[in-house]
Amino acid sequence: MENIEEYRQYLKQHLSPKRFAHSVNVSAASAALAERFGGVDPEKARFAGLIHDICKEEPRDVQYTLMMRSSLDVCEEERKAFKVWHGIAGAEMLRDTFGVTDPDILYAVRYHTIGRAGMSVLEQIVYLADMISEERDYSDVDVMRQKTRESLAKGMCYGLEISLQKLLRREALIPHHTVEAYNEYVTKLQQQEG
Repeated sequence: MENIEEYRQYLKQHLSPKRFAHSVNVSAASAALAERFGGVDPEKARFAGLIHDICKEEPRDVQYTLMMRSSLDVCEEERKAFKVWHGIAGAEMLRDTFGVTDPDILYAVRYHTIGRAGMSVLEQIVYLADMISEERDYSDVDVMRQKTRESLAKGMCYGLEISLQKLLRREALIPHHTVEAYNEYVTKLQQQEG
């Protein structure tokens, strides 16, 4: 496991106080979800949650360069959506600059904004922790927290639904990863209920 304190100090220097507080909250929420649902080491979840926004406040050109260097599947819709660059760029920075090699951590950072089909438990945990962290106060956050307490699948389905609605309201492009993830979780929940 990486030295989490070194990363905490790096983030404190490179993120605004508000973004740093969010990262600390996502770290705590990730560890709590790992303890609740199992399937991943809580300390690994704590680390992935802490670093998920490592590139969030990097300049646009830095994010773009890192994103374009990524070997992970970056679709055309993502290349046109600045709001999601930081996840792709963050995974690339962690691999390239910090030497993080754990694919589960890299994927958790890379997909924490858009999701994807076939997400690992860690990826789901970081995605959900980002949506339910302590400081979040959007209108559906209490419902989101409740769904997540019930199961990772219910939380993922609801979280992806919120994301899709937000993209549709903005008339924004929708990455295929998000659509595929949503379809996967709807199918999973239908199978559980049927």
